[in-house]
Amino acid sequence: MNVTRRDELKARKQAYVQDEILAAAAELFAERGYRAVTIDDVSASLGYTKSVVYYYFKNKNQLLWEIFNKIHNTWWEEMQAIVSKDIPADEQLAEMIRQHALNVMDKREWTAIYFRDVSELTEEQRKTVNEKKREFDKLFTNTYLRGVKDGIFKDMPPYIIVTSIVGICNFTHTWYKPNRALKPAQVADYFVSIILDGCRVN
Repeated sequence: MNVTRRDELKARKQAYVQDEILAAAAELFAERGYRAVTIDDVSASLGYTKSVVYYYFKNKNQLLWEIFNKIHNTWWEEMQAIVSKDIPADEQLAEMIRQHALNVMDKREWTAIYFRDVSELTEEQRKTVNEKKREFDKLFTNTYLRGVKDGIFKDMPPYIIVTSIVGICNFTHTWYKPNRALKPAQVADYFVSIILDGCRVN
């Protein structure tokens, strides 16, 4: 095995372990609260020694920060893929609403941490989170305003529309359970119907 192949396999293994640690930390943070969880708890939940966790993350704050980064990056990439499409604004907004709702329901624990534990971050980290949230909301704002310009959507304050869209999707993490009669796709489609029916001109 050449060095390149060996390095590639090592990098894959490290990425897998890192993701495994983040997933375990997210589950514990969501269940017990950030302050009640220790690095020992995270390592024990995986059957690792504490030194394994410290190899990848220097402290508990870094674990929390990486959870924030990971969930935001996932949301951002999904939205960027949709806004890059050359489609009518109402179709685009529908896709954005549907995808964001599905993302929240798929990662309910991570979403809970994202909104509940932001106060546990450093001041600089909180500033970054707020900037990223504004950038994320702007994607929805731009699509809505394009729809207004094209005569598809009513001319209402964009802040009201976008706050409603993001809020209704994000709040799903507090009540949706996988064993409910409605599947995630059905919930997402209802959100699309509620919002677009209120926004469209006709």
